[in-house]
Amino acid sequence: MRRLPVLAAAVLLVAAFTVPGPVSDGQQLAYRVPSPATVTHVATDTTRLTITTAMGPMEIAGGSSFTFATTFTAEGDGVRVAGALTAFSAQFNDPMSGTRSLNEAQAGAGSFEVVLGRVEATEVVTGATRPSNDDLPIFADPVELMFPRLPGAEVQPGDSWGDTVLTKAAGGEMDREVVYTYTLVGETVVDGRTHLRVDIAGDVQLTIGDEMGMSQSLTGTETGFFLWDVEMGLPARAEVARAYSGEFTVPGQGAMKVDATATTRIRVDS
Repeated sequence: MRRLPVLAAAVLLVAAFTVPGPVSDGQQLAYRVPSPATVTHVATDTTRLTITTAMGPMEIAGGSSFTFATTFTAEGDGVRVAGALTAFSAQFNDPMSGTRSLNEAQAGAGSFEVVLGRVEATEVVTGATRPSNDDLPIFADPVELMFPRLPGAEVQPGDSWGDTVLTKAAGGEMDREVVYTYTLVGETVVDGRTHLRVDIAGDVQLTIGDEMGMSQSLTGTETGFFLWDVEMGLPARAEVARAYSGEFTVPGQGAMKVDATATTRIRVDS
């Protein structure tokens, strides 16, 4: 049996359906150029899938780590972000091939460039392209969690705002839609610096297919948070846990139950 098709895309086609209002001059939750203008982003992801077959459950798992030297420059009313991939590691395990490591080319991991508005990633300029037979088990590109949607106006603890994110794999094999709700919880102090905690909740629909007719259809939830560093003007920490379930269909064999869990974590080292 061919391995599972792509589970993520580093080239994101993102559409945010919510339209932000004007951003007030005193808005704390707004992207800007930090000082220093270059920081280190470290992203880690772990994913586990269980497919229930006629012969019993089959487990597929993987873990990955990305380190970016991320440089911010002012561009009009927004910010251009260039993330240079400086370190990468990934492991993949399935019953057919056992445990093996993946290099950057096999995973389609690489540098990225994105333009940020005051409240959102408005344009993905460049990014790595994952190969169509990519074995890196990851549901969402880590860059997505680095730059979440912000509110369009000043908010108070308990206030919420929304975002709908659409992601397509570069080869057209994956469609992912997440309807997010963000809620400002309040202030917290981390390492002597003031942060704003924002909780994240999302409802997901995910479909994956390939040219051989195999497909997956999953639904589920995403829950997590990010900590906004008020002084730096960026999320300094973020974490999202995902839980999906659905069906994996193989031509001639019918549909099999799939359960998936994943956790993505982000941290910024200034």
